[in-house]
Amino acid sequence: MSPHKSFVDSPKSAARLKRLHKRNITRRLLRDIGAVAVLVLIGTCGFMVIEHWRVLDALFMTVITLTTVGYGEVRPLTDTGKIFAMFVIFAGASTVVYVLGDMVELFVSFNFELRRMKEQIAKLSDHYIVCGWGRTGQEVTEHFMVKKIPFVVVEADPVLARRARDAELLVIEGDATSDDILLQAQIKTAAGVICCLPDDAANTFIVLSAKELNSNVTIVSRAANPGSESKLRRAGASMVISPYVIAGRRMATAVTHPLVTEFLDVVMHAPEYDLRIDQVNLGANCLLVGKSLKDANIKQQSGAMILALNQSGKLITNPLPDQVFCSGDILIALGTEEELKKLAALAGIRPD
Repeated sequence: MSPHKSFVDSPKSAARLKRLHKRNITRRLLRDIGAVAVLVLIGTCGFMVIEHWRVLDALFMTVITLTTVGYGEVRPLTDTGKIFAMFVIFAGASTVVYVLGDMVELFVSFNFELRRMKEQIAKLSDHYIVCGWGRTGQEVTEHFMVKKIPFVVVEADPVLARRARDAELLVIEGDATSDDILLQAQIKTAAGVICCLPDDAANTFIVLSAKELNSNVTIVSRAANPGSESKLRRAGASMVISPYVIAGRRMATAVTHPLVTEFLDVVMHAPEYDLRIDQVNLGANCLLVGKSLKDANIKQQSGAMILALNQSGKLITNPLPDQVFCSGDILIALGTEEELKKLAALAGIRPD
């Protein structure tokens, strides 16, 4: 039903390749560290046995030999010790050159991944910018991934940004209140911005910046304090959501109308049930335009149930049978995925 397309052509294949790549990097790092550790252990044990040195002296001699710092021997070496020291030097030089080369290759590979991510972000259009990848942001991105809606995450916390990258998301590490960061997130071609930061002041700055850079972008913002809702709306937010207000209402409804709450959970949040609510836009060439709800026979042709429609900015709930559809109307319908696809076909929307 969504007009958006996934930001990867085959998400499962891409995710599998990325996981294999990360495992390969981890194995190579462990292998490099293990090679150096084994060489240090062999050198330390060799000097202890050959020169009868204590552990610290043998370890120190091994380290200065491998690193070629030129401090000189801890004590005069025997002929056997000199031969062993030469072996440690040759083995150490070869190992260090190999490990350094491997590290450089891994560094270049990491930079390539970042560059490729930047290129993917630069190509985004009609996407959503999720500002903040805390608990709220994670719920938003999880929903977008299920719906295959393109998005990019903007996160200032390096730890959260790294976790988002590990989750194979497109991520920009930086302050979302900065115009430069929003421009990097392709704000000018974005369909919407979701402000998920816990700080109302920061969310307000994001709304102001986003609206200035793209006056047509749709902005949904979180508001921790009820008094901030009006300020965010004045700044340009299309919708302001207060998690505490919603949670309180939801808990009250769960007690007084538990079946209603269960039904809404099934419709909105349970993927195991093939039932959902979606919205469908009616274009100028839509076959439904000019027809009444009764004459359109939407229920008979698609199986979907029209719950409401937005007409000229006014939300009409439970529309009457003689309600006439107009170009630009937005239908809110309930049905299975197949039924909603049939409704989209009636509206003239091509399937993804």
